[in-house]
Amino acid sequence: MKRVTSLVIICSVFILVAAGLILLATGTWNGAKHKDSNLPDELFLPSKETGMVTHDALDSISVRSCFSRDPAHEVEPPAWLSRSVLDPLERHAAARRPIPDPAEFPGLVKVEQILSRSGNQRNHCAATRIAEHWFLTANHCVQMRGTSRTVVDMLIIAPQGDVALDDAQIIPVKAGMCHAAWYSPTGKFDDDIALLYVEDTKQLSAVDVPSLDIFEPHMPAHLLTGGVFAGWGKNGDNRFLQSGSARITEVGETFILTDNRGEFSPCVGDSGGPLYVDKEGAPHVVGVLSSVTRDGCPPYDKAFYMRLKTYADWIQTVMKVCVQDDKFVCDIVGDVWR
Repeated sequence: MKRVTSLVIICSVFILVAAGLILLATGTWNGAKHKDSNLPDELFLPSKETGMVTHDALDSISVRSCFSRDPAHEVEPPAWLSRSVLDPLERHAAARRPIPDPAEFPGLVKVEQILSRSGNQRNHCAATRIAEHWFLTANHCVQMRGTSRTVVDMLIIAPQGDVALDDAQIIPVKAGMCHAAWYSPTGKFDDDIALLYVEDTKQLSAVDVPSLDIFEPHMPAHLLTGGVFAGWGKNGDNRFLQSGSARITEVGETFILTDNRGEFSPCVGDSGGPLYVDKEGAPHVVGVLSSVTRDGCPPYDKAFYMRLKTYADWIQTVMKVCVQDDKFVCDIVGDVWR
């Protein structure tokens, strides 16, 4: 009897250890980096009172509702949703400027934060389309830390190398979902990643969803040696798309570091944009631009990207929780407009 009991105990321990290894391998246990997303489905059902997922539910998966569009903008569309007509000289200058073909950078769009009611104060970033209604960008492109400025509105501009041209599409962002661990009290800037939700995507048919390092087998680190970046950053005038090569010098669990050593490199205004690497002849997105070494950019040309591989579970969980029955249900910040 003792031998049988011992055998049962040994088998039980073996099963528990094996189960733990399986959970670790499948990513169900996220450790301290991300909160547990393996929670009861009932927790994520919209509240009967508000019709939205609760703060506690979002907090359990390290998500913060960080932008919600003012419903008043739907009733009376603001002036910043249209472009002023370019004069002939501006059009001529645009025609002479060599601009990369946006088709070479699948999913890439420009993001504008409107920071004043007049629409004159703006902040510029980039984003990548990752699903029908979702765009991936940097956390700091959505919520502004250390400033009293209010984000009045957010826009997606696509798909145009010169965003001032008449045929550039301007689409409002409905909501922003940010990683809750960013800008933690520790002073670290990990988790600089966010998702933008666009409700009406009819004008975005020309913006493809690229290959991403979250929905496919992950790109092995040893293949991450060089890539390509693109954006509307400070190297230009925030109007013209620019691109360049990116020399990858270090790949960590959560980040990818590039150093172009004095050559053309990402700059302020390129934040949130993708890092592409070549995979079987096609551009493959592996990172989201978080920061550069200095505002002056070149020759201060190191760039720090969030590595998508680390955030695959977080990204897919947010998209699943926040859209239920074809309805966006994470509009928590929207309470301030009501």
